[in-house]
Amino acid sequence: MPSPSFGLSRLLALCAVGSIFVLAAPGCKKYPNCKKDKDCQAALGEKCVANLCQNCKEDSECVERTPEGAPPFTCNGGRCGPTPTVVEGAAGGEEGDPCAQRPDCLGGLACKEGVCALCDADADCSPAICNQYSGRCSPEGSCESDDQCAIDEICDGGMCVFSGDLGDPSGPCGLDAVYFAFDSHVVTPQVTEQIAAAAECMAQQNTLVYLEAHADDRGTEEYNILLTENRGNKIKDMLIELGVSVANLQVIAKGDLEAIGATESDRAKDRRVQFIWSSTPVDNGDGGADGAADVSGGDVSAGDVDGDAG
Repeated sequence: MPSPSFGLSRLLALCAVGSIFVLAAPGCKKYPNCKKDKDCQAALGEKCVANLCQNCKEDSECVERTPEGAPPFTCNGGRCGPTPTVVEGAAGGEEGDPCAQRPDCLGGLACKEGVCALCDADADCSPAICNQYSGRCSPEGSCESDDQCAIDEICDGGMCVFSGDLGDPSGPCGLDAVYFAFDSHVVTPQVTEQIAAAAECMAQQNTLVYLEAHADDRGTEEYNILLTENRGNKIKDMLIELGVSVANLQVIAKGDLEAIGATESDRAKDRRVQFIWSSTPVDNGDGGADGAADVSGGDVSAGDVDGDAG
């Protein structure tokens, strides 16, 4: 049975990262973010446009900024630079793959100097925001159709989410896991439907269910623990609202401990909350589970995490 406590060192690390999140809130001004033209670099011809320092809107504005003897610069993401080169027939969207614009890259990667790469600043992601802890552009509004997502993903609520499953369901309610977009604990419309369909069955089982939350390997250990804590608690809150007893649910935030994906397609499978069913009934009279619980559907080895990162 999983221990309900976190190690002191990990707890302190989480508190530290929580503080960093506050300091790095979107309202903070840090170049190339801006409020006025004076926040930008006048020597580069920059002006503050939509709270971001930019030095072009059209390719024609970049011709005079082209170094002598070089091919004409073009305007890419509000900055003048070399025209991105796309190799015909090359694999698309993974880190290091060629790109012409940010939508060519998968998993929140930015298109930097013609190559899909981790972002360093909001300018790499405009009009989205760069997550400094994972190096990815924010997922909201990252897709309009399935073909803008990795293989085995669908565009669900404007975000790319894994569309498969874990195989034959091991639990009694036909749902073994729900999936999330990168860097997000937002529940998409499809997941909302899946949870609603399974909630009545789960409420009738009167059995302890571990909500084992996972993340992919992008980002720091502390960041991913907080992310999976939020994912697990989000699903827990939804199930409670739909009639499942709080005594039947326990969140285990695993972070990226069991992440196996090395490509954006495979990382999508890591971003999940998995339902691990115990074989021991829950005594809802005193709000707890009796004794040690055997589990089905996976190993339980991490402690429960309570709270919310915001």
